[in-house]
Amino acid sequence: MVEPVHGQFAVFFYTLVTGALAGFLFDIYSGIGQVLRLRRTGIMVGDIIFWLILTGLVFVVFLLYNQGKVRFFLFLGLGLGAWLYYQLCSRLVRGWVVKVLETALRVSRWAVSVTLRLLYVFFFPFRLAFAALAFPFRLTGRLWRKARRLLLTPAKRLLPDPAKAGYRRFAGGCKKVLGKISRRK
Repeated sequence: MVEPVHGQFAVFFYTLVTGALAGFLFDIYSGIGQVLRLRRTGIMVGDIIFWLILTGLVFVVFLLYNQGKVRFFLFLGLGLGAWLYYQLCSRLVRGWVVKVLETALRVSRWAVSVTLRLLYVFFFPFRLAFAALAFPFRLTGRLWRKARRLLLTPAKRLLPDPAKAGYRRFAGGCKKVLGKISRRK
């Protein structure tokens, strides 16, 4: 069955618009890469994602407007739409995209900074209370360690070797148990 000419012009127009949309999406992707200063791996991953999205978009347009038939004039429309987009408004749009992304990045950094400062101010009294409550325990622990060193060092010299080995085993077991239940830093 032969398609009417006005139907083919409509499909050609849709492919022109799709080509221009592909150019716009590429400008957005390029702007993101420019603002984020993507490295080689990021560019490769971005390229794969961009082309998968674009391929899906073109496939949907071909399927919706031309019943999935692939013809030369459709590819000509895609190419011509992208070329017209780049000739007419690519520089303007890319500059706009870069400015919007840089502004959004600046605003998000500012918001994160303000949020972190507010959280610091909010949690400061709790940190202060914790430090005040923990101080006696830390001081006691330090004094205990010093007293243990002062008392056990001479006692170790007086003990026979089998008792020292038993003490080492006992101390090693205690360290394992305490290591499992203590807070990690």
